[in-house]
Amino acid sequence: MTLTLAPSAPHAPLAPFEPFAEHPFPAHPAGPAGEAELDYRRCQWCHSASAASCLLCPVCGSADLSPARACGQGTVQRLLRPTRRGPHLGRPYLIVLDEGFTVQATVLGGLPGAVPIGARVHLVTSEEGGRMLTFRLAPRP
Repeated sequence: MTLTLAPSAPHAPLAPFEPFAEHPFPAHPAGPAGEAELDYRRCQWCHSASAASCLLCPVCGSADLSPARACGQGTVQRLLRPTRRGPHLGRPYLIVLDEGFTVQATVLGGLPGAVPIGARVHLVTSEEGGRMLTFRLAPRP
């Protein structure tokens, strides 16, 4: 038994792979002058927030993450032990953002190491792609 293949019609060239074709990164309008912005990702399955550098959701492990922009306001959770050397300002704090995730940052507007836990803060600068964050104490109402 001999198997012969019939010549097939020429194929159209394949389209390039576009992983974000269904969910393109939204074009965010520029915020007011002087306001820093912080990007993060939100899981489409469990709706938890994670850092922009995460590839998988830290809660459910899903890879279906959509980009979002944080408002830049949060609450001081705790003071950390300083681990960096060099020209970095202030002591590091853990800040819980209103969107639901935690970042390490410095806080301006108070004595070094004396910012009260639970104080409200807002983002001032975001340098090195969001790796160096600086917050300022929000005025009390």
